[in-house]
Amino acid sequence: MSSPGEVNATIVLKNLTEKLEPMGITVHGAPAQKSTDIAMAARSIADKVDVIYTSTDNNVVSAYESLYQVANESKVPLIAADSDSVERGAVAALGVNYYDLGRQTGKIVARILNGENAGDIPTYVATSLDLTVSPKHASEQGVTLPQSVLDTAKDVLE
Repeated sequence: MSSPGEVNATIVLKNLTEKLEPMGITVHGAPAQKSTDIAMAARSIADKVDVIYTSTDNNVVSAYESLYQVANESKVPLIAADSDSVERGAVAALGVNYYDLGRQTGKIVARILNGENAGDIPTYVATSLDLTVSPKHASEQGVTLPQSVLDTAKDVLE
């Protein structure tokens, strides 16, 4: 699921395709221009995919409940890049810890406020990801999460 007009979404789709297709995993893009198009786009690929992956695409995230409904109806699990999407219907998310990212951003801002040239500060890239899972959503979408996944999750939502 992605918005063709959102640059980050098109880059994620391109990167997923480049990484996964050599591994024998077919990526089916489902473009949705507006949040009202999300459910229709999901239905258009539901019988062709094993999972629906959502990035941090603003358009998709804004209509997550309609996507969740389609996933439940079609028994296709939702996997997200944003941990907040698990509360809204995703089975699992492996995403950036925004608290840690905010702390690092604050440190960079402090360096700039102390007179350091922003152009001299290297770009910070988050290296740790947090796993959030929902056994309830997994069950609704026709999958069972293995105990090993539950054991490694930072957060297990019921």
